[in-house]
Amino acid sequence: MAIPAPGTAISMSTLNTEFGGGFALSSYYRGGSFVPNSPQNTAIPTSGTISLGNFYSSSNRVLVSITASGNNYNVYTNRGPSYVAGKTDLTVTVPGTIGSANTGSYAMLVPSAFSPTDTVTIINNGVIQGAGGAGGRGGGAGPFNAGAAGSVGGNAVYVNRPTTITNNGTLAGGGGGGGGASARTVPGKPAPIFYVGGGGGGGAGTVGGAGGVPTSGPAAGAAGTSGAGGAGGQNLPAGYIGGAGGGRGAAGAAGGPPGFAGGGAGNYLVGNAFVTFPATGTRQGGVS
Repeated sequence: MAIPAPGTAISMSTLNTEFGGGFALSSYYRGGSFVPNSPQNTAIPTSGTISLGNFYSSSNRVLVSITASGNNYNVYTNRGPSYVAGKTDLTVTVPGTIGSANTGSYAMLVPSAFSPTDTVTIINNGVIQGAGGAGGRGGGAGPFNAGAAGSVGGNAVYVNRPTTITNNGTLAGGGGGGGGASARTVPGKPAPIFYVGGGGGGGAGTVGGAGGVPTSGPAAGAAGTSGAGGAGGQNLPAGYIGGAGGGRGAAGAAGGPPGFAGGGAGNYLVGNAFVTFPATGTRQGGVS
């Protein structure tokens, strides 16, 4: 709790209650053992003449506000130079889009490296989204040559300590990649006809999943975009269509028939037990 603004009487007891440094004014220089060197404490000197009047509106807590952008955003490593372990109330605002460069990493991380007495609040006014899963390859180069399943979409947010998330926007796991279709050989005259299977579409993600490519021939799936999965490839006019990639927080579709399964959606949050949601907003995908 901050010391009151001018107009309210303060005493050494007030300082001791707030900062815990005892009853000698010389214990309370800014940047010393008891008073954080933070923006709200700039009126307090670091040495020399000091008085009770320097302490109006000062606080033992450090208020840090940062704006997040880019991919694979680690809240701890971006905590800023004003951070003081154990005394910081950190607010992270997301005005736009936070993504991930690949499905093996999170779009945003809140690790356990913070002190237990720090507080972390995320205000999401935009989109925090995992990467899209790749579409499965289409079959080719031989009778009944198999395609492949689509890949799982990436996760959006990882939290490993108590955190408040005010979600005014969207948290979304990456879409799963569509499954590839198998190649087929069908009877024909004067000879059997071979058809390449279509590749699966890539899943939706801030980095969209790549479309699946047949092992030979045309009919690749389309890449996913930030808002939608890509279409599966099709070997017209024969069919054998790759599955469409999943949209935000959705699994990819199966390819074929015959074909392979689409990949599952990524989680919008891993570490749900640590999170309090004053506003839930839009949440798409799994949670754990």
